[in-house]
Amino acid sequence: MGKLQDWSVTTCLFLFLFQALQIRCTSQTHVLSRLNRSKRGIGSSVDTNHLNVIRRLSVSSPLNTSGVNQQEQRERDLIENLPGQPSVSFRQYGGYVTVNESAGRSLYYYFVEATENKKSSPLVLWLNGGPGCSSLYGAFQELGPFRTHSDGKTLYTNPYSWNKLANILFLESPAGTGFSYTNTTTDLENPGDMNTAADNYIFLVKWLERFPEYKGREFYIAGESYAGHYVPQLAQTILVHNKNQTFINLRGILIGNPSLDDTAELMGANEFLVSHALLSQETFLSFEKNCAHNPPTGEVDCVELSMKIQDDIGKINLYNILTPTCLNPTSNNQSKECTTVMQYDACGMQHIDAYFNQGEVQRSMHVTKVPYTWKLCNEDLGFNWSQTDASASMLPILKELMKHEQLRVWVYTGDTDTVISITVTMYALKMMNLTAVTDWLPWFSEGQVGGFTEEYKGNFRYATVKGAGHEVPLYKPNVAFTLFKQFLLNSPLPLTP
Repeated sequence: MGKLQDWSVTTCLFLFLFQALQIRCTSQTHVLSRLNRSKRGIGSSVDTNHLNVIRRLSVSSPLNTSGVNQQEQRERDLIENLPGQPSVSFRQYGGYVTVNESAGRSLYYYFVEATENKKSSPLVLWLNGGPGCSSLYGAFQELGPFRTHSDGKTLYTNPYSWNKLANILFLESPAGTGFSYTNTTTDLENPGDMNTAADNYIFLVKWLERFPEYKGREFYIAGESYAGHYVPQLAQTILVHNKNQTFINLRGILIGNPSLDDTAELMGANEFLVSHALLSQETFLSFEKNCAHNPPTGEVDCVELSMKIQDDIGKINLYNILTPTCLNPTSNNQSKECTTVMQYDACGMQHIDAYFNQGEVQRSMHVTKVPYTWKLCNEDLGFNWSQTDASASMLPILKELMKHEQLRVWVYTGDTDTVISITVTMYALKMMNLTAVTDWLPWFSEGQVGGFTEEYKGNFRYATVKGAGHEVPLYKPNVAFTLFKQFLLNSPLPLTP
């Protein structure tokens, strides 16, 4: 995706490679500092404690509604028209759900109804990563009904929008992300996975009171990058509550280029770089020998070596090595009438930032305290994020979810991403000790090879997306649409053109 906010990707990558003070850049350049890391296996006691705390916290979270008339609030949330949008046939909503009254913690959502069969189509929650990166990026740059023109003021249609197949709910989480806010400063000083999972569950419960027709509807959770933490943990939280009564009809999760396990990321990150001729064998072997440990071993200056790696690859788009970087981030005040989603816009992040910081746009989306400074990513959340939570492996949760026969678990990877690369995910899958039930085969979209796929025992499927980067729906919207469709149908990916 290039660079976001005040953090350059090259600086972030340097810190990413230097494990004595590792900072990881993932979806929308989330910045996450991890000190004193230790390598752990899939079944470590730290992971077990992490899961137990999530269960305990989510069950004890308050669900009071403070006497809010949800139906009246729903009417107020209806978005009549977004500035600069093309004509559409579906309804869209935007507004807040308070997840903690005493803390003044409210999460912003944007919801688009399905274009067809909205009364029977499933409900899908989409979460972007970070931590602290807005899911409105997913809505207006990836899988939603609109993309943002280069003027930063007008929108154009995404013909591969996922709301052609489902009702899509985009949530800005946790508080401090995008338009979501809290009146309690400690919420921003001590953020983490466990509170996020609890808040997201409370959000869903209250949102379903506001939109009761979706109670009992087939429900899916999807996301990318650090949502590799958000999605499985929310799914687990839902299942804990469903033990008494099935309130949310969870049927599956879908996560792309996900952050799942530290050990896998350590093993696979540099391997991807050297395999794609972005890193020399000499540099790779030197780093592995001297710096791939905490503390570093050997006599090589790891800071100097990491800076060399930074210089070698810092000028490419690390989110997709096949695409250009943004050279002119300034909006040009002219919409491109012939723009299509199949034409990658290297400066798309800057355009969406300009769009959401217009007062007119914020008023139409029912944002409080207008004007509001919207940022694609809140880097402070990333820096303050719980190191224990960030380092916890999500592989045990995936294994736990696979025990539920009614759930499907799909993971996909854009194969030109360096941030959470295909080699990283391959290592994570290997650590899960999965049992393959199909061969590794190419799958097809619109007559062309979309990627490769393999299915495993436990209703678990893995798929690659050929030529896609970190945000698969951004780079390959047509192929991502095919993958999403087959996921909802619970059908194998097409194995013939």
